[in-house]
Amino acid sequence: MGSKRKLLPALDEIFAQLKFSSALDAFSGTSSVGYLLKQRGKRVHANDYLKFNHLIAKALIENSRVRLSDTEVAELVEPNADAGDFIAREFSGLYFSRRDCRWLDSVSHNIGFLDGEHKKALALAALCRACIKKRPRGIFTYTGMRYDDGRKDLTTSMNDHFRAAVHSFNEAVFSNGLANSASNHDIMHFAKADYDLVYLDPPYFSLKSDNEYSRRYHFLEGLVSYWSHVQIDYGTKTKKIARVDSAFTHRNQIEGAFAQLFDRYKKSQLVVSYSNNCFPDAKLMKSLLREAGKVVELIELDHVYSVGTHAHKKNNANNRVSEYVFLGL
Repeated sequence: MGSKRKLLPALDEIFAQLKFSSALDAFSGTSSVGYLLKQRGKRVHANDYLKFNHLIAKALIENSRVRLSDTEVAELVEPNADAGDFIAREFSGLYFSRRDCRWLDSVSHNIGFLDGEHKKALALAALCRACIKKRPRGIFTYTGMRYDDGRKDLTTSMNDHFRAAVHSFNEAVFSNGLANSASNHDIMHFAKADYDLVYLDPPYFSLKSDNEYSRRYHFLEGLVSYWSHVQIDYGTKTKKIARVDSAFTHRNQIEGAFAQLFDRYKKSQLVVSYSNNCFPDAKLMKSLLREAGKVVELIELDHVYSVGTHAHKKNNANNRVSEYVFLGL
């Protein structure tokens, strides 16, 4: 949800026209844009309010040299009789089989023995990737396996998914010669503001659909700390976590949130991703940027939000929107 991977070539062209050395990716998500900025030789700080996204940024943005060895991976996937059984007890049959849940319990326990925060971040990021690949549609808003269409990802073992994910993350680790960093904050309470460029890609607010990432990915958010930093809502069938609140999920708060961020980073060049079918609209967004003293340019990009295999998704015009990129210079 919200991935900018398909838009990276267009964003790269935009970044190429701007002069800057340091950048804040304020809503980093899976860090595709932060990673692009790192590849461009910028000093990048990636921030996200969800812990599992933060760990991806820690593994790929902050980390510049640490990788997991074959020996370490073999030790991680070795069954551990001392591991807890929380996942097996609470989630068997909800999203994965009991066997997979026991495997997740064991690997989660073994990750705790890794030496260093970047190795742990790599392992946990790979574990989340394995869960997404193994889960039909890659989300946790429903229980059971009713969307299992027999594709290879769903028949591949969790162990093999994890090993493949570790390999991919290891291959992606590189140094751009700069001290990059990652944080796990609500950006509304993040005070540091001395960046040449700030990229803002907040949850898009629409009356047609919710933008609550924690509802879709609550299992991953709980998994990365073995549910120690979140509270499960046992009143729900999905056993989702208590909502991770954000000003960008409330219509009566979102305009003020944008105004606050634009003012805080008014000394920086601002690049803002948004959509033409969301609130605030282009007119209001331009006005908010101008109030922060910015000269505003709007770039429109054609984009398909999702590509579904169901008949009602194919060639659905509702999926095709204009992706807005606001430049506040």
